[in-house]
Amino acid sequence: MQTISSDELVAAGPDRYHEIRRTATRARNEKTDVFVCENCGYAVYAPREPRTRLPYWRHRKGAPTDCPWWTGDPSSIDEVNASQFQGAQESPLHLKIKNTIAELLNADPLTEPGSVVTDEYLVTAEGRRRPDVRAVYAEKPIAVEVQLATTQIPIIDARESFYEREGRHLIWLTWNFVPVDRSRMLTAFEDIFYSHNKNLFSFDEEVLAVSKADGSARVRAFWEGENGWESKVVRLTDLTWPETGLPFAVAPRPPWHEDFRARWLDATSENGTRYPDRIHLLDELASKLNMEAVDGAALSEADFESLLNCMLSFVLKRSVGSRQRNLAEVINTFLAGSRRHGFARLMRKVVVSTGSGELLDRASVQGKFAIAEQEPQDGPETVTGRIALMLFPELFLKTPVTLKK
Repeated sequence: MQTISSDELVAAGPDRYHEIRRTATRARNEKTDVFVCENCGYAVYAPREPRTRLPYWRHRKGAPTDCPWWTGDPSSIDEVNASQFQGAQESPLHLKIKNTIAELLNADPLTEPGSVVTDEYLVTAEGRRRPDVRAVYAEKPIAVEVQLATTQIPIIDARESFYEREGRHLIWLTWNFVPVDRSRMLTAFEDIFYSHNKNLFSFDEEVLAVSKADGSARVRAFWEGENGWESKVVRLTDLTWPETGLPFAVAPRPPWHEDFRARWLDATSENGTRYPDRIHLLDELASKLNMEAVDGAALSEADFESLLNCMLSFVLKRSVGSRQRNLAEVINTFLAGSRRHGFARLMRKVVVSTGSGELLDRASVQGKFAIAEQEPQDGPETVTGRIALMLFPELFLKTPVTLKK
């Protein structure tokens, strides 16, 4: 029940936008509703405006035309394909790359003999797809799709879903990729970049030469480092092949808040968060907050480490930083300390947001909250509130409010 306005969609970072874009696309492919217009209730998706490349909400086909936000029925996927390719045949470059991939896979001793198939349909009860190349490589069924031009995200998602259902690992591959700023990147390339856990794979003459020289199938992997694009030539066996999702060469760095939470957990046992790691981590938190007169010592004095361990306990559904046996004991013990009473409203939100709201019906928990909430409560503008929002953004999503006359 999250509300995402058009302004918020435009302001979303690229990772968040692509999460929304892919979720909306999958719903569109599966003919289900995930995002709907707040005005008319009809399903919407999140394309980019071609000229500005800014994302916007658009109604799916068949929306009520009297909705003030309706902008016309979108073209169907088939109609867009027809206008893009206009019956064009396979390009010579596409054919060359496809045949070269098959040649390299056949030469690689890790490929199961006789398993390399070029340009033939895979047919299942749920449909059919014709991968450019398929094979059994290192005992894994794989499919290679060559992507040289733009294509639509519904087609990308549909192919990925098909191969995943079929138990086949998909690799998108382009030719001679030249890194550019993400704002200038072909949208289709950015879509497959996110499919591959923020990696992009390409062939070029050097990769082909190295592959042919030692008889191993290789690709060039691109990813974004701290200072821009980086790349390296890798064997297919060097890739990480997850059970679900597409393979990748280099895992992206997690968002800061996730990395901080992981490091805090590493420094925390049932006896609490160890010194001096606790001090260093609280100093890092304070520096991220960038508020005058707030440092790690001030956070420690406010008992923020206890709050953080309590929040993590509910997120992870287990006691963090204590020997408490269950979450009821965690919250009762936490609220027993009078200097933590100002955190009660915040923790009530955490309890509900993590799916543990039934605890609030317990008499012991109700009593603790009733006493604590008599004291002034920290809000989103306070030091504690700002840090909680920074570390646990997923727990504080906006929810729509229905206004009644």
